[in-house]
Amino acid sequence: MSRTGVLLSLSREHHTSLVLARAARKAAESNDTATNLAMVERIEAHWHDVLASHFVQEEALLGLIEDTLNAEIVARILTEHEELRMLACGPCELDSAARLSRVGELLAAHVRYEERVLFPQLQSHPRIAEVI
Repeated sequence: MSRTGVLLSLSREHHTSLVLARAARKAAESNDTATNLAMVERIEAHWHDVLASHFVQEEALLGLIEDTLNAEIVARILTEHEELRMLACGPCELDSAARLSRVGELLAAHVRYEERVLFPQLQSHPRIAEVI
């Protein structure tokens, strides 16, 4: 389904996040400390430049129709947003390789889930159609 309005820009940002997720996984596999630290900095920058506002927009859209969505979908999205926030810019108990691996796995799975499950529901919902 073709995206329109705000969902189009969010989908484009999803692409940049998928590229970052793949790079994070590769960096984690390299076991190179300098590469890992540089990738952690790149993830933090992506958080500030893209993901922080991206999550705010998605959560606002969820808020508009939360009562009509499956509660498991909403819970998954919000839980993953919170974990990604912590991995991207919060205190993290994981070493850099484990952190990068988790960011790579979670971010890729999260984007795919939103594109395949959440966005089609958002785009076809009458309340969202008025906004987008």
